[in-house]
Amino acid sequence: MGMGASSMKKFQIVYDLNQYSAVLTPIEEEMIRRGWTIVRGTPNEYNTDSEVRGTIACQSGPWVQEKPFFAPSFLTFHGVSIIKRWARYYRDWSYVIVPSRFWENAMNAHAGDGVAEVLGIGWSKADVLINNRRSKGAFRNAICERHGLGQKPIVLFAPTYSRQGSEQLPGTADKVEEVVEALSDCNVLFLPHEMCEHKDRFKEYPLRVAPGYGRKHEYLLGCDLLIGDNSSMVFEAALLDRPIVLLNRTEYPTYLNVAKADESDAFGGELVDVGDIVDDLSDLREVVLENLENPGRWRDRRKYWANRVLGYCDGHSTEKIVDKIEEVVGE
Repeated sequence: MGMGASSMKKFQIVYDLNQYSAVLTPIEEEMIRRGWTIVRGTPNEYNTDSEVRGTIACQSGPWVQEKPFFAPSFLTFHGVSIIKRWARYYRDWSYVIVPSRFWENAMNAHAGDGVAEVLGIGWSKADVLINNRRSKGAFRNAICERHGLGQKPIVLFAPTYSRQGSEQLPGTADKVEEVVEALSDCNVLFLPHEMCEHKDRFKEYPLRVAPGYGRKHEYLLGCDLLIGDNSSMVFEAALLDRPIVLLNRTEYPTYLNVAKADESDAFGGELVDVGDIVDDLSDLREVVLENLENPGRWRDRRKYWANRVLGYCDGHSTEKIVDKIEEVVGE
């Protein structure tokens, strides 16, 4: 019969930045489990095997429109807070996979012509968080043992980029010393964005995970509170019901670009924050301790955003994505 059936089940996964493995690796593993042969591509070198049945990739700027993929092509996302901002790159993809109806509506409103179908399936990256969220104690104990920490609260500081590194996404990575000084009552651990220019300044501190976020999910699962800025990690922490403190520069509030409720929602169209916003770091210690002492004070709003932004995430997103791929290619 010539080549076996399994040799014909080839699918290309295009990896770009290391951080995107958190989204694409679960999909790759699920496809392999179902008998697919995975061929890996990069933005500079796609696989040209004629047996490849399609492609899935993660967003990463203009390269996604520079040359065609094997069709059908699927686009998914590493982060969710800037999906609308990348809409100009979505043309010519067969399918765009988003986590919720909120993003379906945003995509349909902003993507314009050329996107065949927007699929509100879920977010593969969230599966590991959802399926382990009852195990906070075990992850916390592992973190404490790994870093030799005492019983102080674990605060995860996850800065995005830097002022020097990106004028569009400035982030708060240059605030590391001030955060450490303010939070002597806590075990402060750092999870810098892969593209953060200030990573080298973290060497003297307990945690430096780069590149590729390494064990990011373990630290989200095990921490007591997240300090974030423009990153989608605020929504991941909301999914886990972790207290969140935001260090946002008001002139570029990326997170706040999506933090407005619909007029018909229970919050009546007001700005709905997932946590306190600290503009003056002299207030940080007081705000963090207040949230640690009262971890439920923002719970209703965290739940609101977890349901809205990550609404289809039920721990089975990866399976649903692969189900759709197999449906499209006829498996």
